[in-house]
Amino acid sequence: MQSRWNCPKNEPTKWSGRDWERAWQSALRRLNGMPPELVSCAQIHESLTTMDEAFIQGDSRTFEDCLIVLLDHCAELVNRGDHQQWW
Repeated sequence: MQSRWNCPKNEPTKWSGRDWERAWQSALRRLNGMPPELVSCAQIHESLTTMDEAFIQGDSRTFEDCLIVLLDHCAELVNRGDHQQWW
């Protein structure tokens, strides 16, 4: 049995260029046509800033987490009836 101190660390997975491209395309689908009033939404801005930093650092796990937050937040705005679906 492995000691808990010797367990491998949870390091970000390494994505290929195609993986990064696919992930950015998912984000861009939400951004294209976004209502102007949402551009300054703090949660959307924070997600995009963190995604950009994660991309620069090659941190796919953080990027993916923020992408999910972005997608969920946009879907929630539509589901609540605050906005028409734009993507």
